[in-house]
Amino acid sequence: MLLFYQAVSSITQPFFGRLCERYGGRLFAVGAIIWTALLFAGTLFAESKLVITTLIALAGLGSGAFHPQGTANSTLAGGSKLGATTTSLFFFGGTLGTALLGSALGGLLIANYGRVSLVSIAVLNIALALLVVRRLVPRRLGAAAPGTASDGREPAEQGRMVWLVLAVLLGAIALRALTQQAIVTYVPKYQEDLGVSAAVYGSVNSLFLAAVAAGGVLGAYLADRLGIARILVLSLLLTAAALWGYVRLTGMGSYVSLVIAGLFLGPSHTLLLVTGQQRSPERMAVMSGVFLGFGFVSGAVGTWILGLLADQAGLASTLAVLPFIALVNGLLALLAVARIRRPNPAAAELATGH
Repeated sequence: MLLFYQAVSSITQPFFGRLCERYGGRLFAVGAIIWTALLFAGTLFAESKLVITTLIALAGLGSGAFHPQGTANSTLAGGSKLGATTTSLFFFGGTLGTALLGSALGGLLIANYGRVSLVSIAVLNIALALLVVRRLVPRRLGAAAPGTASDGREPAEQGRMVWLVLAVLLGAIALRALTQQAIVTYVPKYQEDLGVSAAVYGSVNSLFLAAVAAGGVLGAYLADRLGIARILVLSLLLTAAALWGYVRLTGMGSYVSLVIAGLFLGPSHTLLLVTGQQRSPERMAVMSGVFLGFGFVSGAVGTWILGLLADQAGLASTLAVLPFIALVNGLLALLAVARIRRPNPAAAELATGH
């Protein structure tokens, strides 16, 4: 059921990104929240798996509509100085909401009042959409200042270079998504096979995800200060080093290395996305949709392939590949950001209306 949800969300994000650029972000920000809340609430009263699956799959349209405008608006809100930081806070908010309203509050409500009580979360989301989100999201999407340097090439050659860089960026996004999803999916299973208790590997997994979220905000802030290219490449190379420590060490040393890997892995999600936006500042919502959707799909497919490999070679041997994947990821990121320069602050403020 969740696969259908993610598939619908991934495929439709570029389409909704274009609609956001044409009709504005507010309609899709508010509408997406209401749509998703209503459909998830409907699953609480559905009596058949077919109906539940259909509702969850259609709810993916809400995710597809919300993320492109949200990502574009968050980048524009930060302007030329804090674009990466504000985008990282957007994703951090999603992680925090999932943990608090979804897992914590949702589990508490189900345990004490039954599943129908989750309707209260849907009501809360709809109220927030109408009373808060509607006021805060701009009607129209702005445009960022270009972030690529002119190198004297002919327009046709520049166009080919842009497509080549975008292909490299998509490859980097795929490897980054694969790394995180593989860790979340297979490390708990690997620890269980080693005889580690669920309480221990569950805590380690939670700390890893918390480190990813915290590292995302911290790394984005440093990128706004020191440059996206420098922090992006360095963070991925340090991720590879930390994962090398994880697969080589045992016990507490491996756990610490994994959490450190999460801290260094965190910034790359936001920074790769912002890099893509800089490559096409007049199509920020579309680029956001393409990159987010491709990350979901490629990460899922790559994790499935690693699962097939693990069935043949074992989980230990498969996880040992992750440091090399992160290393290649860093090299692709280096190629993708090699020609990016920081946008002109005055031009950025003029473009975004700040």
